[in-house]
Amino acid sequence: MEKSKKGEEPTGVRDVSLGALEALMQGADAQVIFDLLISNARQLAATGQGQQLIKMAPYMGDESESGLAIRRGFVMLGHLVDLDFDTAEALANQLYEEEKKNPVYDFLEKITNYVFAASAFARGDLTKTLQSIDGALNAPIITSDLGDADKINLIRLRSSVLMLLSDDSALEVQLEGATKIADESNQGDYGIHLMAIKAMLFHEKGEFIKAAELAKSVITSSEVYGYTGVTSAMDCKWVLARCTISFGKLDQAIELLEELKTEAEKSKIYTWYVTAESMILRILTELTRIREALDRSINLRNYITKFPKQYDLSWMADVGELYIRYRLNDLNRAKEIAARTPRIYYVNQIIEAMEAAKGKEFTKEQVMQLSEDSPRKKLWKYLYLSEFPTSKDFSPKQCMKIALEVGELTGARDIFMRQGNHHHNLIFQIANEEPSLFLEELSRDCLKRIKLRNESQLENEESLTSRELQVLKHLATGKSINLIGAELHISQNTMKTHLRNIYRKMGVDGRKTAVLKAQESFLI
Repeated sequence: MEKSKKGEEPTGVRDVSLGALEALMQGADAQVIFDLLISNARQLAATGQGQQLIKMAPYMGDESESGLAIRRGFVMLGHLVDLDFDTAEALANQLYEEEKKNPVYDFLEKITNYVFAASAFARGDLTKTLQSIDGALNAPIITSDLGDADKINLIRLRSSVLMLLSDDSALEVQLEGATKIADESNQGDYGIHLMAIKAMLFHEKGEFIKAAELAKSVITSSEVYGYTGVTSAMDCKWVLARCTISFGKLDQAIELLEELKTEAEKSKIYTWYVTAESMILRILTELTRIREALDRSINLRNYITKFPKQYDLSWMADVGELYIRYRLNDLNRAKEIAARTPRIYYVNQIIEAMEAAKGKEFTKEQVMQLSEDSPRKKLWKYLYLSEFPTSKDFSPKQCMKIALEVGELTGARDIFMRQGNHHHNLIFQIANEEPSLFLEELSRDCLKRIKLRNESQLENEESLTSRELQVLKHLATGKSINLIGAELHISQNTMKTHLRNIYRKMGVDGRKTAVLKAQESFLI
């Protein structure tokens, strides 16, 4: 952090000799000391050298009331850099409450909110993250302000939250704001941060090729500069993994997400850990490895229960299970999950699919009115339109062609591979009539996905029916079989048939183990 100076892009970390600082102090050259420290502090923070920041703290302020508070602030930031979020947040709370009459309280308020934002994001509290970022960026400037690099870094963190919430319009505002700060700064180049924000925006708009290229650049540059912890490129590793999914390379995406999980857990930034694992659940489900996905969903639930409060980690786990339940046709559980989950883009898609299954589909006229203001929205619009029947003035094949053109330009492949027979047949027809390398490869990938689904058809057929799920839920009440049958208006013979099927499909030996397994699997 700094007072009146502007932020600057790293040119390498320079080791600071505390002995040299002592010599400078004895020479009473305080300004030289301050300039030396301030030029290194941000680099030490970016490269995870929190203990060095703490050692520097005594030199960051004089013996005045303001100077002593600034020293406390640097100790607080040192703990944040060391990923000791609990200590950093405790020190921030003390500073926030105890220094309200300090002449530089406006600056202290900004740096404490910086700590609150980073700590809240790490534990999965997205609401507190956004509130703290607003507090850091919007508080009035009386004595000092954050450095430009710190402001842009906070905007990057806000962008991560907005990306997780699928808010592409708000992401555009963040990029504009960060670019304005960078353009008006008289020192430094903030290329890495701006590229990261652009990568997130491109991904949310469905520009996957562009997003992946930028994400790779940020990841490489961050590794070169030694960025780690709260300043690492985990946001762009998430973007790269998501783009890899869109390219249809699901096994490779799982590897990237597992790497992200490892780094996130090491850094104690659990938002990325849970988000990555939740995405793996969705991939495993698409690969028809549903039993594995269900087991990992249970493990993820158990993982987040170790936290005193789960904040937004709970719905992040929900998103992963939602797709499993949808694919298992367990629509009651899927609806229950969707009802408590933020209406992010993906969740809305599942809700619309469930509504369509009940016959509550959009009309062609309604779909025609949908927005095309991003490649993602345009692709979905024309993919949806391709489901309507041919008429004198309407061609579903032409709609599919438009969707395919968007897919080829943006790198979107998996979205086509995930569709059903109707869409696949249109793709095959177009590929046959207008062959191209893209259509040839996409057709081959669609055939592989169809084969994978067919191979798992038997397993899918063994899913519990809605009636069997209803019986299973009643078993958990402890009521007698006769009473359950009477309440459900089921004969005793039919009840016996349902019970046999339930026990066989679940691989259990009776009522008690069926209920236990159902509770573990969140079936009831």
